Amino acid sequence: MAAAAALRRAIAPGPTLLLRRQILVRLLSTSTQRQPQPQPATTSPAELARIKNSIRSAATAPDDLAAHFLQALPHPAFLGDGPIFSLAVSRLVSAGRRDLVTSLLSTSLTALPAPHPSEGFLLRLISLYAQAGMPDHSLSTFRLVRPPTDRALSALLAAYHDAGQHDRAVKAFRDLPAELSIAPGLVSHNVLLKCMVATGDVAGARKVFDGMPDKAGVQPDIVSCNEILRGYLKTADYPAFDQLLKDVTGSKRRLKPNVTTYNLRMAALCAKGRSFEAEELLDAMAANGVPPNRESFNTVIGGLCKEGEVDAATRLLKKMPEVPRPGGKGVLPNSETYIMLLEALVEKRAFSPALEVCRECLQNKWVPPFQAVKGLIVGLVKSRKIKHAKELGMAMKKASKGDAKDEWEKVETAAFQLALAERKA
Repeated sequence: MAAAAALRRAIAPGPTLLLRRQILVRLLSTSTQRQPQPQPATTSPAELARIKNSIRSAATAPDDLAAHFLQALPHPAFLGDGPIFSLAVSRLVSAGRRDLVTSLLSTSLTALPAPHPSEGFLLRLISLYAQAGMPDHSLSTFRLVRPPTDRALSALLAAYHDAGQHDRAVKAFRDLPAELSIAPGLVSHNVLLKCMVATGDVAGARKVFDGMPDKAGVQPDIVSCNEILRGYLKTADYPAFDQLLKDVTGSKRRLKPNVTTYNLRMAALCAKGRSFEAEELLDAMAANGVPPNRESFNTVIGGLCKEGEVDAATRLLKKMPEVPRPGGKGVLPNSETYIMLLEALVEKRAFSPALEVCRECLQNKWVPPFQAVKGLIVGLVKSRKIKHAKELGMAMKKASKGDAKDEWEKVETAAFQLALAERKA
């Protein structure tokens, strides 16, 4: 494990990027001469299954998780299990142990068969470091890819994007291809567009988009288009949004809209107060072989709620389980769906359907917003549905924790006093 320890020191912050690169490359090029080849895995399948279950268990302490991880590393079935790597990183990050993330991922390099880790494994590490919020380590791992490739570049750019370092991604796209003789491909360009839009440089992103065929020899796809549409939506430039959509889906390019394209179109319509037109697109999607997803429905339901069309929004919620889908049917609402609708129903004083939505929320173990439910309870009391109000108050108190329980005690007391006043009136 001497090489692993040295590698961890090389990846740790401190040395200059050039020195770190030299150390990492030298280690990987000589580790097979200095270290014996990894011995065949002796862990039995049953023992490996036990180790994986321990890593999955929330009861396993971070140091114990790391020990189990290291024990299983030489086993090919463990090295090839991307999800278990991702889960281990997620649990260690949640525990605040990024030091163990660095230790495990750097050690995993020396557990691979000689002479070097594959590009695919290094790309996995780039993504895992990004998942851990460690983009500097993603860069160090990127430097290990030999020869440098566009796949590695796109993984690094995605790591910067996921870490919220959009300007750094733009700079890396401009500098690294020239430094390392990489020809950025479609995926790298698409991540660049996403990052430029995130920085607010929509005009610059559009310039890159338009120049991709001639300057880079890369044809934009519908994902490229969606990134620019997202920028226009963000800046409320609806004329440019409509024109680009017309250009890319027309005879000039003939790109087929995907579910993201439709969702962006519906979001633009809802933003302009045309949610019923957005709702019509749901049917158009199905007719064109693009099944709507949860985001599609949430976008339209949210738009209808903002326009006060709560009856239409409620009908759409009930329609979701019947939507045809590949391999079955139905789109399941989530907490966002219910909360949007609940707040709108309470605001419109539609207390009976609001109560139904609130109950479904609680059945799914989603605690709805305090103010919305408080307004619902008061509305039920004023509508002389005191029994329902009490039942809802008790259910909210049961679902709440800590100080929230005390707040619901106050709401119940106030509702009881209001009920008495209503009866006297």
